[in-house]
Amino acid sequence: MFTADAILAMKRHALADYPRESCGPRVAGTYRPLPNRAAEPAARFRIDDGDYLAHAGAIEAIVHSHPDGPLHPSAADMRGQIDSAVPWAILATDGERCSEPILWGDGVPVPDLIGREFRHGVTDCYALVRDWFQLERGIRLPDFPRDDEWWHDGKNLYLDHFADAGGAVGRSGEALTGDVALMTVLSPVPNHAGVVV
Repeated sequence: MFTADAILAMKRHALADYPRESCGPRVAGTYRPLPNRAAEPAARFRIDDGDYLAHAGAIEAIVHSHPDGPLHPSAADMRGQIDSAVPWAILATDGERCSEPILWGDGVPVPDLIGREFRHGVTDCYALVRDWFQLERGIRLPDFPRDDEWWHDGKNLYLDHFADAGGAVGRSGEALTGDVALMTVLSPVPNHAGVVV
């Protein structure tokens, strides 16, 4: 989705703005660096309303950096991506090096279901369930913003949202293709999932 020139521009901006988060949209295939207007620019980013509106309708993606990582979205990033209805990208930087961007959101090509790298909020187990239903059944399940290790913070992502995604919990009988298996891995609540094939 990004040209080599756009990626180079994103990396240069992330390195130049370190330790603040860099931010900007991709418009017409080009990355447009913008100033971060957040009150705490080392911890979050905010694009000025005027800057955002100047590109409204032409924004193809929103890009920002995570100084000193992590290279996955936070729940706030996920909410922002859903609200903006365009893909988002993150680059991680330590001020000297910069990662390749990771991209997520509806409209981003779905990676292979088998062999994909696990990345929380992007290609994690819930994303696998969403992608399977999109590819195999043409059903778009809602995404649920989540911070990494949500299960240690008293949250129950799967059971709290399963009905919102059109599922029924606790059906008995033989497992059928498309059933979602919920598992607990070192957690008091289900924190892992897969699809029966």
